[in-house]
Amino acid sequence: MILIDGFNLDFEKFKKIVFDCEQVGITADARKRVIDSYKIIQTIVKENRRVYGVTTGFGKLVDINIPADKIKLLQERILKSHSVGVGEPFSFEEVRGAILLRINTIIRGNSGVSTQTLDMLIQLLNKKIYPYVPQKGSVGASGDLAPLSHIALVLIGEGECIEFGKRVKSLVVLKKNNLKPIKLQPKEGLALINGTQMMTSIAGCSLVKTEILLKLADIVATASADALLSTDVPFEKRISDIRSHKGQKDSAYNIYNLLKGSQIRESHRKCSKVQDPYSVRCIPQVHGAARELFYFTKGIVKTEFNSSTDNPLVFLKTKDVVSGGNFHGQIIATALDSLKIGLNGLGNISDRRLYRLTDPSQTGLYPFLIKDVGLNSGFMMLQVTTAALASENKLLSQPASVDSIPTSLGQEDHVSMGTIAARKLRDLIINDFYILSIELFAALTALRYRKPLKSSKPLNELLNWFFELIKPLEDDRTYYKDIEKIFELTYTGKVVDVVERFLKLK
Repeated sequence: MILIDGFNLDFEKFKKIVFDCEQVGITADARKRVIDSYKIIQTIVKENRRVYGVTTGFGKLVDINIPADKIKLLQERILKSHSVGVGEPFSFEEVRGAILLRINTIIRGNSGVSTQTLDMLIQLLNKKIYPYVPQKGSVGASGDLAPLSHIALVLIGEGECIEFGKRVKSLVVLKKNNLKPIKLQPKEGLALINGTQMMTSIAGCSLVKTEILLKLADIVATASADALLSTDVPFEKRISDIRSHKGQKDSAYNIYNLLKGSQIRESHRKCSKVQDPYSVRCIPQVHGAARELFYFTKGIVKTEFNSSTDNPLVFLKTKDVVSGGNFHGQIIATALDSLKIGLNGLGNISDRRLYRLTDPSQTGLYPFLIKDVGLNSGFMMLQVTTAALASENKLLSQPASVDSIPTSLGQEDHVSMGTIAARKLRDLIINDFYILSIELFAALTALRYRKPLKSSKPLNELLNWFFELIKPLEDDRTYYKDIEKIFELTYTGKVVDVVERFLKLK
């Protein structure tokens, strides 16, 4: 069991809980903070103090006082009225991440939630219950109201869950898991939905995949560089050292060392070619830019993992409740928008390398990397697919955070669009994996044509492993099946794992 306390959630724990479904528990200190913050809310209700979302309405309805006998009903109705999401549901991992992050913010002691409600959230995680949460409907302030409402509905036996790909009434799922719906206490409805946990969960899941993507990009680019008979000089340490960007240094380190020992490289060391094209020579600069934005975004998201984003906020030391704006997702939105632009470069430069691999004037190999060209098309249409994906990525990389639209009769007059930014980032990353999967297929096909000369040990082992799983290209076939198989190998990190048996990448 992984213990969390509201302050110590990092990406390693996030990955194990969200992707590997490890059990979750909370520390004793965290539970005490929850109890103490809940007592403060109970005192406010008893004293009939006027506090936003506790004894008043929400949003533009802030000026409406709620009678004492209706306060609990108010919390239930906010979940129902705010469950307005539309579209396809978020993935199991994305919803699971949002539940984890909601737990982690509650146990910081600024939410005023009862231990009964907290424990029910923990049960959702530990029993792998998957609330049905539509993807569209959040503007990123006041936080992720709609998606978090769909999650919270399950706690009271409302809404739906997903089981074996089908939507099932939440009450049925709770009964199967020996759980009973809870009765919400004052402020709990608002505390469950007012925050950035959905956008942050998508960001966390995307960053886990981005870490794989960045290593994959260096591997694939190196395979292409060797197949294109490129020099390793631009990847020398001394070149990156005098520019000093960590991302460029890390990428150059990977590529230089992945080329080390290549017979192909040695075979043309004294050739007449003066320079390689930018899509090869500038790999560390382009990949490095994406890495820098990844490092930056990862820091922002980790901080958000361990932040209090409710409104209003309970302060234990002063025992008061204060309205603020920590639910606003601008910091997440702008970071994710920046990362999208960097990762767009990975797909774009990959497509350019693939284009060169298909050109016999660049490789000296068969056109489109296939014999009997004319009868066969080889990688012709595969490159069209990467061009389409690279073009789509340009649209996905347009910032969502530059937009805002007022809601709630102007009370909520500036919003972040953070969840839209997160969804676009996720889709762009998937496109990048597809583009790099196709380039990998082409690069390894070209390296295979270079035999009997071999590439480096890591790349040659990758080539042998790859073509045990994917049939080498002899004649045209239904390529979409190959793309699906290769995508599974790249997206799950299996390609990176094979290479890292021989060289630990940065």
